[in-house]
Amino acid sequence: MMEKFKMIRNLFFLVSTMIFIVSCGGDDEVDLDNYLTGKWHSYKAVVSAQNKSIDVNVSKTGKNSQFYYEVVFKSDNKVELSYYEVDDNMASRWKTDTGSYSVNGDVVTVYDENASIDFMYNSKDKTMYMRAAGEVEDVGYTTVFLYFKK
Repeated sequence: MMEKFKMIRNLFFLVSTMIFIVSCGGDDEVDLDNYLTGKWHSYKAVVSAQNKSIDVNVSKTGKNSQFYYEVVFKSDNKVELSYYEVDDNMASRWKTDTGSYSVNGDVVTVYDENASIDFMYNSKDKTMYMRAAGEVEDVGYTTVFLYFKK
């Protein structure tokens, strides 16, 4: 009787250990709160206007620099958002705004004193995108998706 009890107990510990090992391994899920911390930058924009969409490669300098953003997420839920601001004379300057952010599932919401922006996290390729909309010179209503990576 005692041997059966020891064998069952050992079998239980073996099965429990196997379940623990299997549940901890090989998971592609990322803890977004921790993964988010650091500098992200836009690398692509998809501009949609008048029933057409155009993919635009983005860099800090060059033709499409108006779509280049840097977002620095800090561990204290603070955020810095940097981008080119264009004034009425069409002169641009690098500008940095500060704010805070929150995470709800795969949505990261960035807040400043005037508004909020939602970033949608894609766990498959570990990128995010944000959507902006508005009027663009002589084009009319435009939607822009900006894609970000670390």
